[in-house]
Amino acid sequence: MPEYGDDAVQAARQAFPRGLVQPEGGFRFGSDALLLAAFVASLAAGPRAADLGTGCGAAGLGYLLAAANPAATCLGLDRDPNMIRAAGQNAASLGLSERFTALAVDLRGIREDVRCLPESRDLVLCNPPYRDPASGRRPPGPAREAARFETDGGMVDFAAAGSYLLANKGIFACIHLAERLPLVFAALADRRLVVKRVLPVSPRAGAPARQVLVAARKNGGPGMILDAPLALYAGTGAQTRLTEAALAFCPFLACNAGPPGQG
Repeated sequence: MPEYGDDAVQAARQAFPRGLVQPEGGFRFGSDALLLAAFVASLAAGPRAADLGTGCGAAGLGYLLAAANPAATCLGLDRDPNMIRAAGQNAASLGLSERFTALAVDLRGIREDVRCLPESRDLVLCNPPYRDPASGRRPPGPAREAARFETDGGMVDFAAAGSYLLANKGIFACIHLAERLPLVFAALADRRLVVKRVLPVSPRAGAPARQVLVAARKNGGPGMILDAPLALYAGTGAQTRLTEAALAFCPFLACNAGPPGQG
């Protein structure tokens, strides 16, 4: 793994998420990972994090860059060795190799992996596959399909792995489709992860939420905060731009501040 000088690291951090290495033909991260990173950084959690299904590390590395605690660390887990190699490269380029560890792990077998200790994490974040295998149009390539469809594990598996890794009262955070919120709630409840906060994310003010950011606490008490929806865009056509609220919540989105699909 090459070492990067201070100037190169600073440039990489300022450019983030642009410049992240992503394997050819693999799943390409999107704004969901960046929103998750910002959401997690806003939560009051301990310093030991794990990013499940880390991919190239966008969410986990974004969390470390945004976290107020400079001692925060993150364990990035993914079943795809190519993604793990990319995540390691990205951690090095951002000067985060000592704080971010990438491991090739299948979450469904996490209990048998001696590198993943039970109750060893204060915070778990994840951007699990959104779609039921029986619905939707399949993307080309098995890696992209597995990242978008629950063919090799879904919300139930991510909740189980997260609960296993989390210490008592630790926080589990995820982003998922608003239409599948009942599935998310059920999967979390089955693993003693009590929902404490829900942030709906809508494309525009007044539009139905398309995604939800959810935070749950392991063995948490009753009571939940339902945030006002975060609207991502304002304007129409060529005048479409990210809202001030979206950029304030997640400055990483500025890398693509124009209309959706551009930049």
